[in-house]
Amino acid sequence: MKTNLWKVATLGGGLLAAVLTANAGPLQRADVIADPVWVLHVDCDALKQTSLGKALLAELDKPEAQKKFAAMKAVFNVDPRKDLHGVTLYGAAKAEADGVVVAYADFDAARLVTLVEANKDYESTKHGAHTIHNWIDEKKKERDGVKPRTYGAIYKGKVLIIGQKEMRVAEALDVMDKIKPNLTKSTQFARLGANAEGGFIIGAARKLDLPGNDPGATVLKQSKAFWLNVSESQGRAEVKLNLEAEDAEVAKQMGDVCRGLVAILTLQKDKPEAVKLAQGLTISQEEKTVSAKLSLPADEVVTMIKARVAKKRDNE
Repeated sequence: MKTNLWKVATLGGGLLAAVLTANAGPLQRADVIADPVWVLHVDCDALKQTSLGKALLAELDKPEAQKKFAAMKAVFNVDPRKDLHGVTLYGAAKAEADGVVVAYADFDAARLVTLVEANKDYESTKHGAHTIHNWIDEKKKERDGVKPRTYGAIYKGKVLIIGQKEMRVAEALDVMDKIKPNLTKSTQFARLGANAEGGFIIGAARKLDLPGNDPGATVLKQSKAFWLNVSESQGRAEVKLNLEAEDAEVAKQMGDVCRGLVAILTLQKDKPEAVKLAQGLTISQEEKTVSAKLSLPADEVVTMIKARVAKKRDNE
């Protein structure tokens, strides 16, 4: 049985495998809009200091991966494993097209612009002192019979901003220029990244319209806010998800459903990983907040990630 709780439980491992190539420093709150729908930040400078990060970087140093990074280095003069220092993703609205990626890196800005300008569909516009570049990515699917354009800008030579809408890239530039308010003025997420939470992945989201009607989806729909923190301490990997409800009674109901889903995972004897994850999960409630915490030995998490990657390769 695949539930949203299972997705929450595996979120830490999945994100580690997916974003390790996006090395991130601490969240730059002044570079994020004041009232996003969701924010996700990866601090891989911190991640690389953990046993999880070291093990995953070792995987990326294998010959098959080295070839891909060498090709990227030859074209863009960038090795993502070393040169990217920060990646923040956020959504100004619920639609996927309203998402923005902000990456902090050591890259050759002029070279990147030259490569983009070589695209036959390249165009550009001015936004204050900045240039917003746009082009068509042929790999993307058509929307309403039209290939969507990608918009990008480089801020002060070291910050790359990418989005699917020109207005969102322009908005990001205005925030960085302090023309528009930033996350420190947020009505909901002002505390995100404000304190040393110890996580190499942190995130938050307002109430979202999630698909599905299973118990896990129902729990998430009842939440008015989500808070994510992924960390490693004393050899243990920890994923903590806080769900904020409207009141304590709703929070209690959410907690009861979560405990039931954990019990179901425990019964899946044919899926050892599910049982192991269930054993590492604890559910607690404090007033209007329900906390789901996954804690496992870091070496076990690395083993599980490697097994899933190997299985995926075998199925390709």
